[in-house]
Amino acid sequence: MAQWIWGRKYDFLHNMTAKPVPVALLKSETRDYEDAGLLLNSPYFSVLRKERNVDLIISLDFSDGDPFTTVKDAAKMCREQNIPFPEVNTDGEDPKNPKDFYVFKGKNVPTVIHIPLFNVINCGDKIEAWRKRYATFQGPYSAKMITDLMEVAGKNIANNKAKVVEEIREIIGQKRSRH
Repeated sequence: MAQWIWGRKYDFLHNMTAKPVPVALLKSETRDYEDAGLLLNSPYFSVLRKERNVDLIISLDFSDGDPFTTVKDAAKMCREQNIPFPEVNTDGEDPKNPKDFYVFKGKNVPTVIHIPLFNVINCGDKIEAWRKRYATFQGPYSAKMITDLMEVAGKNIANNKAKVVEEIREIIGQKRSRH
């Protein structure tokens, strides 16, 4: 147990002969994995492989602090890795008082809808109180805390349903016009 490395697993592909599998995955006896939340506090990279042909990412941000950190970091890492991702420009936005709906677009990149959990629409002027109540590192939530959090998070979807549908329709329209 003292020798164990978190995230290291036996590579079941080791020594296999499979043409579609990259050679690097076939050579090593073990693979090291890192939770996307620890890497970037975001699951973006698991969906951004070219063969997945992603057109839309709906980012429900539950980050502590700046609600744009995950999407900005994802954009930066994608630039560095030459992965298509829209430019994320939040100039003029107040991270302490975010709106409840942002759309980041570009040419030949997925559209990213970004919805901060705590925002001026569902929390009014009490955003900081909500953030403190639901700090990242704390004990278990009470039943009331869970209910309150689900209500606030649910408002983000209910309040933005029409906008989400509009973005989906726009993406479908663009895909149809290309074919």
